[in-house]
Amino acid sequence: MSNPLDTYHIDHLEANGGYMKLQPSGDKGFTTNDFQDLQLKMIQSNNIPRLLPISLEEVNGETSIFYKTEGLRKLRPFAKERPLSMQNYYSLFINIIQALQDSNNHMLSDDHFILDEDYIFIGNGYHQVYLTYVPLKEVPNNQTVHEGLKKLLLNLASEVQGLNGAQFKMLLSYIKDPGFSLHGIKQLLSQLQRQTQYGEEEEQEEQEETQQPKEITKIKKVRKLPPLTSKNKTYSILMGVIILAMIWKLYSDGPTSFWLIVSSILSLIVIAGVLVYWFVWRPGVEPTITEKEVKVKNKQAKQLTTPKSKPASETKQQEAADSFQAAQTMPAMEGQQPAPEMPASPSFTPEPAFPFETPDEEEIPSNDQTMLLDEEKVAPKPNKKAVVNYLTVDRDGIEEEIQLDKDSFTIGRAEKGTDFVEKGVGISRLHVEFVKLSDTYGIKDLGAKNGTYVNAEKIIPYKIHELSDQDTIQIGKTVYTYRVTE
Repeated sequence: MSNPLDTYHIDHLEANGGYMKLQPSGDKGFTTNDFQDLQLKMIQSNNIPRLLPISLEEVNGETSIFYKTEGLRKLRPFAKERPLSMQNYYSLFINIIQALQDSNNHMLSDDHFILDEDYIFIGNGYHQVYLTYVPLKEVPNNQTVHEGLKKLLLNLASEVQGLNGAQFKMLLSYIKDPGFSLHGIKQLLSQLQRQTQYGEEEEQEEQEETQQPKEITKIKKVRKLPPLTSKNKTYSILMGVIILAMIWKLYSDGPTSFWLIVSSILSLIVIAGVLVYWFVWRPGVEPTITEKEVKVKNKQAKQLTTPKSKPASETKQQEAADSFQAAQTMPAMEGQQPAPEMPASPSFTPEPAFPFETPDEEEIPSNDQTMLLDEEKVAPKPNKKAVVNYLTVDRDGIEEEIQLDKDSFTIGRAEKGTDFVEKGVGISRLHVEFVKLSDTYGIKDLGAKNGTYVNAEKIIPYKIHELSDQDTIQIGKTVYTYRVTE
């Protein structure tokens, strides 16, 4: 399928910074009637996140569209230099989908976005995504935004290093689902991103355990005499000096080798007696018992591999091969390039249409396939107390509680796309997202203009920052307190 912008004339200019110039032809510009007035006004009057900045230049009644690309790079060359990991792959598409969802809040049309690798630009990393939007009444786009996103998901999968075959199967299953939606694919990508993050942390911990013994902290009880006062120390030192002087006086009276040996032995006994009095034993004084933390090495380190088990790298390669084989069997969308060829592998049975539901009956895989075990089935969960996570905010002396009862909880001033609407000063439409991490939550700034502060420190946008009980969170002029109770 040809790109919808191929029918236009595009120049890349370096004067006054980097720009991409769009015209109907090389010597002719657009007319006023070609633009969507409402969309153009929304773009010019708002700083829309994840959208290439647009400006217009009119000459002799003809208008050219300029996209500012200074400091940005096209997606495909950027991916060649900095290969995609699974985490970057998920982060990239979560931000692309977020841009499409934000467009609804600014009265923009999804079908006017150009979801093509040549018109998607990257900033300092895959979390900084900028899309190209064409504010014209008619765009020769013969594919829907869903079709473009599906094609992009499949094409960029070939650039991912260490592709997780099991997770890619879940993506394929949902891509083929007739109920495909932006909200559903974003939710799935967020879930897989958390699984990948936790999996990498657990793998690193397991490798450390196999390479070196684990240090554990033990409490050791120590019997110790109370410290001497400076007065008692002075008296004991003076007494020892007097006794030593008397001993060596005897030696001076009879300076023979015998008396030299006797005086030396007696001197050592006196010095030892003073040290015993200071640290070991004193008449009528009971030692106190104190606890001390001592780090010791655990000799029983985990053995995570057995001689007959396959290396993890071979398992992942096999899963990735299975996934790409399945991708090739998908009915090709019009003009879609086929998925990259991979070595022949056993065919796979598509998983349920919606990946968040667990099937009633478990399928037993064949011997040559890798089975993804659910952690809940491998080991039963211990009984835990219910943990409640919530936010508190002081509103004119009245404390308000906001319950965090979802895996993803978004706060902003927009009525649509948020779980809690906050109308305070300096708050963006979609300001922050709270992401569930086990029994606690993490916070992620969604590129808010005024930023987000945790304990008076500004956090990095789009990076999850783990929260602790009593942490303060400031968005705009509003300050929340994060609470965790059992």
